[in-house]
Amino acid sequence: MPQGIANEVVEYKDELIEIRRKIHQNPELGFQEFETAKLIQDYLEKLNIPFESEIAKTGIVATIEGKEPGKTILLRADMDALPLEEDIELDFKSTNHGVMHACGHDTHVTCMLGAAKLFSQKKDQFKGTIKLVFQPAEEGSKLYDPSGKIPGGALPMIQERPDIFGTAEDPKIDGVLALHIVAGEDDADQIGKIGVKDGAFTGSADEFYITIQGKGGHGSAPHEAIDPVYIASQVNVVLQGYLSRTVDPMEPHVFTIGKIEGGFRQNIISETCRMEGTLRTLNAELREKLVETIPKVIKSTAQTFGGDAEVEIFRGYPVGTNDAEINRHLRKTAVELYGEDIIEEVEAQLGAEDFYEFGFKNTIPISMFWLGGGNQDKGWTANNHSNYFAIDEDALPMGTALLVGTAISFLNDEST
Repeated sequence: MPQGIANEVVEYKDELIEIRRKIHQNPELGFQEFETAKLIQDYLEKLNIPFESEIAKTGIVATIEGKEPGKTILLRADMDALPLEEDIELDFKSTNHGVMHACGHDTHVTCMLGAAKLFSQKKDQFKGTIKLVFQPAEEGSKLYDPSGKIPGGALPMIQERPDIFGTAEDPKIDGVLALHIVAGEDDADQIGKIGVKDGAFTGSADEFYITIQGKGGHGSAPHEAIDPVYIASQVNVVLQGYLSRTVDPMEPHVFTIGKIEGGFRQNIISETCRMEGTLRTLNAELREKLVETIPKVIKSTAQTFGGDAEVEIFRGYPVGTNDAEINRHLRKTAVELYGEDIIEEVEAQLGAEDFYEFGFKNTIPISMFWLGGGNQDKGWTANNHSNYFAIDEDALPMGTALLVGTAISFLNDEST
């Protein structure tokens, strides 16, 4: 059956390309994916696949039952685009000014719809239940929760519908799978390859909002003021030293200050200075430790120079950890469909993904893999989130077939 899946998907490659280009040309930001959601619903209705919609504003969950009861697997595709102007010339270039599918979520939706079509034709070939989740706002949005305490769209979907997803104590799902299209220079980023890794795969992501409090004054008399801009520079230096001397250097981690804003003009010492930074780790225990200690380091540094500091932390996406058993089914399917050369064993990275919320802190098996979409011969090597990001559409049938084959392998395996 696996090879048959690959051949079947190729037969409607043109349909997949048409869907992807329509979505790409009409990108929508997080929790605003109304037209994308409508396209998905229209396609599911044509296939007579039941679904529930408007979960966390625009989210959709479709359900496909197999030939007899069994396990349940969840497949996820995110729908949102990025606030970025597209600068690569395509016939289907974005028509929404300042919005672009620069992370390939149009590809994810397309592969899932392709998978839905195949699943609907193969109900007699698998046991159990398949849940297809079309998720809003993976890139994050404060539209759902203006306070910013809920990152992304996965958690709101779970919280709104525990009857579908369950809870950490009572999950309704036995396994979770997703693909993520990638492009760039690396081998795993190229068309015809997938990147697979067991264990830690993506980083946690926590945001730090820091206000340094000083005392205003004239630039010519710094001794009569407390300069928060100077203190901010010291905070940045001290934090890097603190991390390099207290965290095992073999443990991936990073704290980046991406924004410092303070002052009015060249001869005025302001009263405050704002800083914004991100903490990334691949270790959940280390993450908790640093979230507790970093604010203390910031505050004590500010007080050393006569100022003070307030630190607000926005807890973001969790560490993403891939399950070896789900990956076993993925590797097996990939080899059967396309041969051993398709698989690239990759390293973890500190980019973050809210997909892993569906695993309830790894209480159920969950895994994501990279789907290569770059093509060096065509010059398509811009990384995800670039305004020149583009993919080779030969990846569409491959991604579809891998989702279908892996899901069916997992559901029909009675050993797990």
